[in-house]
Amino acid sequence: MTQYAINDMMLYRDSADFSQSLEYAHSSGERPCCLCQTERTGEIIPMYVAKVGEEYYIKRMPGTGSDHHQDCEHFELPIGLSGKGDLDKAINEDHQTGTTDLRLDFSLAKFSMTRNIVAGPAKEQTTIKADPKKLTLRSLLHYLYEEAGFNKWSPKMQGKRKWGVIRKYLLEAAQGKNAKKAPLLDKLFLPETYHPEKIAQLDVQQRQYFGQFKKQGKSQPIGIIIGEIDNIEQARYGFRLTLKHMKNKPIFFGEDVYKRMEKNFSSEISLLFEEPDRVHLLSIITFTLSDSGNINLESISLMMTDENWLPFEDLDDREVTYRLVSQKRYFAKGLRYNLSKSDIIASALITDLDEPNALYIVPAGADETYRENLNRIIEENKVPATLWDIDGCEPIALPQK
Repeated sequence: MTQYAINDMMLYRDSADFSQSLEYAHSSGERPCCLCQTERTGEIIPMYVAKVGEEYYIKRMPGTGSDHHQDCEHFELPIGLSGKGDLDKAINEDHQTGTTDLRLDFSLAKFSMTRNIVAGPAKEQTTIKADPKKLTLRSLLHYLYEEAGFNKWSPKMQGKRKWGVIRKYLLEAAQGKNAKKAPLLDKLFLPETYHPEKIAQLDVQQRQYFGQFKKQGKSQPIGIIIGEIDNIEQARYGFRLTLKHMKNKPIFFGEDVYKRMEKNFSSEISLLFEEPDRVHLLSIITFTLSDSGNINLESISLMMTDENWLPFEDLDDREVTYRLVSQKRYFAKGLRYNLSKSDIIASALITDLDEPNALYIVPAGADETYRENLNRIIEENKVPATLWDIDGCEPIALPQK
């Protein structure tokens, strides 16, 4: 467990005086320190305390995530190993107020009746070329997922990740985040875990949330839903999507959107129906509310996660993740954010070694240019690397402790 120095005291999160010490540090302006590197290098890493509502949180300073020891809860993938590197202007942290301003490339309001429904990746590709300094819908999901720590794994997490846990920490990750000059939490909805005995209570909560998205004059508010997809099926008019914990409120969209979803997310959707016990298909959706109260999809992006809620991109990436989990390794998954599929990122950073090791998948058919770019990235990142070359037909050889 990470140890901190606050007001000349050494504390852990479960220390009796931890909450009071955070409150003192916040009011006095004293900067606490993380001691995760002290024993190894003698270094102490400055932190800060943020107050969100009535709660106090200890947070890492912007840009210091990779300075922490790989076992520390505040450790973050080095910028060169994930897709987050180009987004420094899209994620602006203010350690004085504890808030983070997010620049989004999608709207949270519309001012005409013209519908402009877009399947996530198609829009993201255009946005990447136009302005890579904003978060796409997929990037926002990746950012919250990484902030919540769900791209990381240790053997002690086995069997402990359920939707209720995912929901709790994603909401915590969204605290203190602002988008379009308003709290992100005001726009964000994650359904509570469904329980038959709580149907009436859940229905009231949903009505209260969705009620704010009724059209107001010429303005149509847009909301955001994050949830696990249960089914996509044809409706009387068009199609509908249901979430596992929000089956009472389907999300409607037209046939044109369905065709684009099939084109952009064919592998994700196929895998969901082929292996429902091994895949959690997480969606992030923007929506509007119709005059009749139906939820209409505006845009969508998907992220595949395995049975442990660890993200993966394809079957090769899932195989890497499976091997790491089955061997009881500690690691962190790379997330793509705004990067395209042709951009190179590490599949995982293995963190249970004396020095972290980046694991890259060399895809089938990789040409000489790809391999040259990969070698350049490895050299620039200055992180030891392991390659799994699919064309080599060799099993994954993970670096051993």
